[in-house]
Amino acid sequence: MLVSLNWLKEFVDIKMSPYDFGEALTMSGTKVETLTVVAENVANIFTGKITKIEPHPNADKLIVCTVDMGTDERVIVTAAKNVFVGAIVPVAVDGAVLANGTKIGTNDFRGLLSYGMFCSIEELGMNTDLFSKEIMEGILILPENTPLGMDARELLWLDDVIIDVELTANRSDCQSIIGIAREASATLDLPMAGVTTYDTTESTNQIADYLSVRIEDPACPRYVAKMLKVKKIEASPLWMQIKLQNSGVRPINNIVDVTNYVMLELGQPLHAFDYDSLQSQEIVVKTTTNKKIVTLDDKERDIDETMLMITNGKAPVAIAGVMGGENSEITETTSLIVLESANFNKGSVRLTAKQLGLRTEASSRFEKGVDPELAGVAALRATQLLLEIRACEVIEGLIDVYPKVASLKKVSLDINWFNTFVGISLTIDEIAKMLTRLFFKVEKSSDHILEVEVPSYRLDIDLKEDLAEEVVRIFGYDMIPGTIMGGETMVGGKTPVQKFEDTLKNILVGQGYYETLTSSFTSEKRLHGLNSQLEDNLIPLINPLGEENSIMRHTLIGHQLEVISLNYNRKNPFGRFFELSNTYRKNSKPGELPIEEQKLAISSYGGEDYFELKGVVELLLGQSGIKYPDFIAGGSDFLHPGRKAEIFVEGIKLGEIGEIHPIVVKNYELPKRCYVCQLNFAALYDCASLDNKFADLPKFPASNRDLAILLKADIPAAAIETIIRKNSGDILESVDLFDVYTGAQIPDGYKSLAYALNFRHHERTLNDNDINPVIDQILSELKRSFDAQLRE
Repeated sequence: MLVSLNWLKEFVDIKMSPYDFGEALTMSGTKVETLTVVAENVANIFTGKITKIEPHPNADKLIVCTVDMGTDERVIVTAAKNVFVGAIVPVAVDGAVLANGTKIGTNDFRGLLSYGMFCSIEELGMNTDLFSKEIMEGILILPENTPLGMDARELLWLDDVIIDVELTANRSDCQSIIGIAREASATLDLPMAGVTTYDTTESTNQIADYLSVRIEDPACPRYVAKMLKVKKIEASPLWMQIKLQNSGVRPINNIVDVTNYVMLELGQPLHAFDYDSLQSQEIVVKTTTNKKIVTLDDKERDIDETMLMITNGKAPVAIAGVMGGENSEITETTSLIVLESANFNKGSVRLTAKQLGLRTEASSRFEKGVDPELAGVAALRATQLLLEIRACEVIEGLIDVYPKVASLKKVSLDINWFNTFVGISLTIDEIAKMLTRLFFKVEKSSDHILEVEVPSYRLDIDLKEDLAEEVVRIFGYDMIPGTIMGGETMVGGKTPVQKFEDTLKNILVGQGYYETLTSSFTSEKRLHGLNSQLEDNLIPLINPLGEENSIMRHTLIGHQLEVISLNYNRKNPFGRFFELSNTYRKNSKPGELPIEEQKLAISSYGGEDYFELKGVVELLLGQSGIKYPDFIAGGSDFLHPGRKAEIFVEGIKLGEIGEIHPIVVKNYELPKRCYVCQLNFAALYDCASLDNKFADLPKFPASNRDLAILLKADIPAAAIETIIRKNSGDILESVDLFDVYTGAQIPDGYKSLAYALNFRHHERTLNDNDINPVIDQILSELKRSFDAQLRE
């Protein structure tokens, strides 16, 4: 929120420097973001009146102006087109400095001396966004009653300091000059001035002849209306325009400017209706079945029955708390106005503004909450201003529909509790004084209990803790003595699951793999690219960021392939990647949260083949204490039909591994050969043996046997190894496949697998009587299961 320091000083006599004031305000809980002088460099620019204009004798585009500066006259040569005799303009005299730092002196223009220059708003350092194009491109023309010879810094508040205040959502009472003035008054312990409101005793109720108001929806707690006769629609006084501009609001005309002025000053949004345009003698606050309304910004907006409207009984004339309608706008022909000062439910305004995509100065205030008691004060304040600037005449009477008057909150504060809670020691009188500075009404009910009446505008105060915070921020957060935190300290550590995650990651990093972190979202297009049908348990997003992020991922493979594609298409010749992240699927139980499954994806391309990735997976499983995993042909459709396998351990499926299908390679723009493995982390953790122990070195020698098995070519070697292990008891130490032969002496459709078996007993030396029965049992089982035989 932008706050004019000069305007603020009209309510609190602030004598300290702007920087020190900003520091004090921040330390008391109202954070000041920035302090900016309107035009810090401007100097020696004064007001002057053009008394004569003559053409330049030597230049067609220049004119020579005689200017009355109040104490003297001077000649100014200019090319400005909007100046005229009688115009009062800002004049930069000899030695003047413009907003950009340019220094002005006497200049020769085609043989005539110009003793200064006229200034535009940009040269004065004023905000060009708040002026029309015509005013911005010409010389600034000041009101005809502007004193001559007056310093422009003083007249136009160019020396004003604009304070940018960051307000928290709960401090809706600070959304105004008065609100910040209360904070300044409490912070500096200075008295605060009030505002002048219309207090003329009215003897009649003329407004009843023109208008009635009815509230049909509780989202409008209070509606105040005042009517006035318009004398003339014109520009508002310069002092009012300057205050609006320094608060970031564009001046429009005297009627609209007053409503904006009161909103900035008191924090109560107002709206003025053209009475004749209402085409009704009643205002009804309700929801409506109308579907459209054209707002003051000339845009047609869709409305529905959930939005609160200000209507003439039939059609909407304004969106409550957001923006007025074009059909009741103030124009140059307006003769009667209805001044609305109402209070609206903050939730209703917020939802309406969000649905319409329309946030205004009014809606931003109502969304945080506005004091219902402020509605009446604001209506009378606006009336007073309209009378002061001679814009209107009052129609006697006031309409105030306030069905349920809110009562003031009262909170008890125990001083002993407060001192214990905060950790300081203040007396009951000291605390009462601080609360009084904050405009609370305080009474002592005992020697340690205060009964505090909360002002109606302090919507954020409900509990004793809230009062404690108020006292502390005035006392000074920096004045609270430091204390050492009490309690027991505990040594932090990781859970077994987290340690297991770290172990897997360290192994993969040690093997040259890079960890990736990808989005949890995917799309139908990406999933179709995996050569798979969409599953029924996918989780679509209700409000996705875009089509590419419309589904929660149920696999990590697609994202790993995108990483490969990115690196491959950036000319990276090879890559190794992994990711340990969650996947998501619907819960089969209605109303339950989705199921999250943690998975480990490993991928590689360039210079590797399937068996290298399989070796890394076997290393990973081995380091996890998982022995003898089974790799069985099969797997998902995104894998090559002849180069894929599912990984099992004692009948539990851990995941799958294989080469990417050629169709998927094309869809994802991948290298010709790339390989992936996806493991279920929960299954991997359950099967892992993490309690590893060192074994003694063997005391007895090993016995070696070689077996060459002749069997059909389509039988996998893993099946043979499984039979060997199952039939070797506990004396088999290792088994290694060292030769696969399909050449001469081997029948067609057959192959020869040669295994090296290593036997060892931990308590004695083995002999043939121990080993031969085992060999016979292995050969018998191979014969029975696969019709395999010993190759001589």
